[in-house]
Amino acid sequence: MATEEAPFQFPTPITPYHSKAYPAIDPTRPELSTKGKNIVITGAGAGIGYEMALRFAKSGAANIGIIGRRAALLESAKTTIESASPDTKVHVLVTDIVDSAALQAAADTFIAALPESNKKIDVLVANASYLMKIKAIEESDPTDWWDTFEINVRGSFNLLRAFGPAVATDGGVVINVSSGAAHLPYIPGYAAYHSSKLAAIKVFDYYGIEHPGVRVVHMHPGVIMTEMGVAASTGGGPKMPVDDIDLPASFAVWAASPEAAFLDRRFVWAHWDVDSMKAQAAEIIANPSKFTMTLSGFPGA
Repeated sequence: MATEEAPFQFPTPITPYHSKAYPAIDPTRPELSTKGKNIVITGAGAGIGYEMALRFAKSGAANIGIIGRRAALLESAKTTIESASPDTKVHVLVTDIVDSAALQAAADTFIAALPESNKKIDVLVANASYLMKIKAIEESDPTDWWDTFEINVRGSFNLLRAFGPAVATDGGVVINVSSGAAHLPYIPGYAAYHSSKLAAIKVFDYYGIEHPGVRVVHMHPGVIMTEMGVAASTGGGPKMPVDDIDLPASFAVWAASPEAAFLDRRFVWAHWDVDSMKAQAAEIIANPSKFTMTLSGFPGA
């Protein structure tokens, strides 16, 4: 008699391991309030970025700048978000993060539209990303392979150059929506995505060090069936358990809150239980290399 195969699950240093949102990361919790705050999110016309914008609006954000290349999607997102949260003003910023001049113009437009009482960005979310066609290095198209770095690394640099100076230095938060691929072992066909995500982590870490008072958090959002998620699942990538899109969207609101203050320049998974992480806060702070990218065995790591 055949035995049922156990469902695949990633190893985890934090339990419980969630695949759906839960009360501790509910964006309407008073402790997670972003009332009166200004938020900017890239790749926010659809998928995870759009859902994050919706959750930040539910948490009380005053202004949300949504960045993307497709105007129709952004305008639709604006209508939906403002209808759900009338006190939130959504600013549509149509641009490509690879275009540094256009991105700078978008930043100037957003800052100019903010009230004189607060022209700082409280939360900057780098969510836009690109997944190349999943192939071995020698089988990959050079342009497609390098486009992964153009968007995931150069796009991150451009974002920090344009919007970074406006991030509040007295508690501002930058969230890098990364991928567990950045630190997982070999995944067939993922050379560009894996290495570009790893490189971007260091770009954001440098920004955090150069801007004391700004907290940088790297997060793996999970396996979400967005356009990119579908492409990964049908393009020859490994089959993985799928997570609810509400999980990373709500987790981002928690990661931007004071409750996550101990995670500066740490890499965490949206699956990890936040109460369990808070219980380990002192240990995480005391260990500079915990949940960071380091060389195992190197002195001080």
